[in-house]
Amino acid sequence: MMYFLPHFPLHHNPIALFGLTLLLGLIGGELARRSRVLPSISGYIAVGFLVGPGAFDMVTPSLLTNARIFVDVSLGLILFDLGRHLDFVWMRHDRGLFLTSLAESGLTFIFIFAVLWIFQLPLLPAALAATIAVATAPAVVMMVAHDLSSEGPVTRRTLILTSLNNFFAITLFTLLLPATRADASHLEMILHAAYRLLGSVLVGMLIFLMTKMIASLIGKRKENQFVLFVGAVVFAIGLASILNLSSMLMLFTLGVAARNFDKKRTLTEVDFGWLARLFFILLFVITGIHLQLKGLWFATWAVFAFLFARTFAKIAGVWLFASTSRLTRQQAWAIGFALMPMAGLAIGMSNILLDFNPNLGNQLMAIITGAVALLNIIGPIATQLAFIKTDEAIPNKV
Repeated sequence: MMYFLPHFPLHHNPIALFGLTLLLGLIGGELARRSRVLPSISGYIAVGFLVGPGAFDMVTPSLLTNARIFVDVSLGLILFDLGRHLDFVWMRHDRGLFLTSLAESGLTFIFIFAVLWIFQLPLLPAALAATIAVATAPAVVMMVAHDLSSEGPVTRRTLILTSLNNFFAITLFTLLLPATRADASHLEMILHAAYRLLGSVLVGMLIFLMTKMIASLIGKRKENQFVLFVGAVVFAIGLASILNLSSMLMLFTLGVAARNFDKKRTLTEVDFGWLARLFFILLFVITGIHLQLKGLWFATWAVFAFLFARTFAKIAGVWLFASTSRLTRQQAWAIGFALMPMAGLAIGMSNILLDFNPNLGNQLMAIITGAVALLNIIGPIATQLAFIKTDEAIPNKV
């Protein structure tokens, strides 16, 4: 046999598989969009599930390992952009927003904690699962709104409420995470929690100041500021790893500061555009790869109780202060359903938990992955319908 020909059977190449996965995800998203029922996100996730261990098992462990950096950058860009949606001026204009967020986030935590306690999950795992459940998937809401070019009071409030419930979830998760270390004393847990919380916020603010200084040097050209923001996000992710801080809280802080503390408008509004689309497709395909339905079969009643409690809590929280925010009945229902998605960030938190304490993380994964599997089907559709039914989506985008 000639030496220059490939050897058969052909071996798996992580780079080729990675590119193929991205291409299949793009095709799946377009097919879903053309159905006029499913958002493109559903197609990305479906392709990920099909190539993952839950179906045809085409991916390799090395592929997932190599993809971890793309997931981290994707979540980083999302959290930074989400922080930029938290506008303090708008919140002063609508004082019911913060109360609504406290209500829907608090009820979600209480209801999920109670459900898991009834199903005899220990207190700490139940609290961590309830914390993860508080956060609406920001990537789903942002991408559906972008794909539909959706604008209006429902879309705006959904984005702000998503920003706030993610802030509550990330903060509480950061505080609870050190308690999972069985080998640490109570004092070490408290110091660790304080270090991660305060350190992440402080470093996020320092990166914001650094970004402002660089922006004053390079000017407001959008191509320069595009590189500036991407560089700041990637730098923050790496620095968080070096300093053992929360990259999620750090990047959210950076986004909030860029939105509210840049009084001279040194930083411009930059649309991540095609880069964001690339990372979003990768994030949702990889989210689909991680989905396994075994959690749904092994803990069916717990998963469905989890879903019912979370959905009811989100809707009830919005309804409690609907009149304060001058929302119509239809708008209140729409926002409650638009807050349903739970996807990549939940898996990201679960992976961090597994890194800290594999035994504790495995107790939660069956329920979390089961709930995420169903909400990855239902959530994007619910968000899309919420924006369409309130006439905030551009007709030719639907």
